[in-house]
Amino acid sequence: MSEKKFLEQESVLIFTLIAICLILFFFNLGDRALWDIDEGMHAATSKDMVLSGDWLTPQYNGDKFYDKPPLHNWLVAISFMIFGFTEFAARLPAALMGLGCVMVTYMMGRQIFGPAAAFLSAVVLATSAEYFILSRVVVHDISLAFFITLALALFYLGYNDEKHRRPLFLLGYAALGFSVLAKGPVGVLLPVMIIGLFLIFNRQLSFLKEMQVGWGVLIFLAVAAPWYILISLKDPDYVSYFFIKQNLGNFFSGEVRHPEPIYYYIPLLMGGMFPWSTFLPLALFHGFRARGTTYNAGTLFALIWFAAIFIFFSMASSKLGTYILPLFPSAAILVGAFLHDILNGSSRGLDKGVFYSYLPSVIILPLALIYIILFPPVNLKADAGIELKWIYFLAAWLVACCFISLGLAVKKKYRVFIGSIVGTVITVLLFSLIFLVPPIEPFRSGKELARKIDRLIEPTEDLVFYLKARDTFLFYTNRMAAVLKTPQELRDYMASDKQVFCIFKMDDWQDVEMLHEAMYIVAQQGNKLIVSNIKPPI
Repeated sequence: MSEKKFLEQESVLIFTLIAICLILFFFNLGDRALWDIDEGMHAATSKDMVLSGDWLTPQYNGDKFYDKPPLHNWLVAISFMIFGFTEFAARLPAALMGLGCVMVTYMMGRQIFGPAAAFLSAVVLATSAEYFILSRVVVHDISLAFFITLALALFYLGYNDEKHRRPLFLLGYAALGFSVLAKGPVGVLLPVMIIGLFLIFNRQLSFLKEMQVGWGVLIFLAVAAPWYILISLKDPDYVSYFFIKQNLGNFFSGEVRHPEPIYYYIPLLMGGMFPWSTFLPLALFHGFRARGTTYNAGTLFALIWFAAIFIFFSMASSKLGTYILPLFPSAAILVGAFLHDILNGSSRGLDKGVFYSYLPSVIILPLALIYIILFPPVNLKADAGIELKWIYFLAAWLVACCFISLGLAVKKKYRVFIGSIVGTVITVLLFSLIFLVPPIEPFRSGKELARKIDRLIEPTEDLVFYLKARDTFLFYTNRMAAVLKTPQELRDYMASDKQVFCIFKMDDWQDVEMLHEAMYIVAQQGNKLIVSNIKPPI
């Protein structure tokens, strides 16, 4: 193949990849209101940066917010300055980070396996359930995943390219600095651990001499250190809170907010990488066997990347499903390489593996459909606003797509088989955004009630919640929140001589039935309501 024809063919792959990402990450990105929990909190924190002009100290509800470093908040704040305080602006940095990580995964896969396998790897990443969801919401994890992936990719490119090794490594150190600004020490600990294990397994510790470590440390500190130094000088308690309590404490302490068993991430990974997780065990086995073949160091690097992050977070005391997002690119690279071998017929005996890997989806999804038909969730509309018919339709569509895909796999039409899975993911997302998300929104967001109460109370007054503040109310009103934590506090508050208002979640409202005679519902939406001590006019 001529170089011109090769470049034209690869440009089609890249164009197709970008088109898939634009649909998955950007379609209707700003049409949905911000949701509780976390989206409203992170957006409100970034909004406070713009309004207050204080970009050093993240704040939420008037308090210092030191749980996360500020990088993603800075990106959202910059987006707010350009596009205004909109949902699109709040989510745009996550979508761009999601797109960037997909393209870096393509670059990495291309270096190891070539353009076709790289394309498959990038598509696998983009269409993995948890990945495209987190690329559409206001969270810090996608920034961490991008910069860790970028740092590791730059290392591996420099490892294989002696001519451009120095600039690639130096850029990689800068990426490590941004990674630490995204999520803290784990942003440098994980890449250093992965690179170190890779060099140890390859018996190449002497390669450290080639890695520009001295200059790299200076670049890393120049990027990461200034904010940490300034915030520590401003608040001496920050170091003990963030580094000791939030990081070391969450890893080693038995008293953490999210304690989970050691096997917690196994089902989370299978669900998060669905529909491609069905191929992950076989892809890992295939990659392990391929260590000594033509893939050589690249496959080993991806395997270590995957295993190091998975084991590291499995050993931690505190666990959340989003923590393992930085291993998704490595898993996608391994699955993409496996699918590429299937397409090319370069690995004999894998046809049955494809069939048996995909078979669980064809068994589980029909059983799930049968279950919801026999035992329908009767309170679904009341609890989440969703019409049961849409769930039936979506489940039936998934079942039909799975059987079609299985038939293609049996006939060994693997190119169409892979395309059918990608098409299923895209159609399910579009269906969900158009038919499922709008009725759910009142149950997950306080946007409309926030606008309502903003007109009812004086501009200087705080919002008052019972038991728990709702993040989105703070974003949409530019107000702070006070929380009444006991029925007695609620009773005393409602006994005021002037008209006062309190925001409830429906479950909490029902729990204080004995106080209903002294309170009146002013407005209600979804599972939230505004209550006053004075009866509203009819």
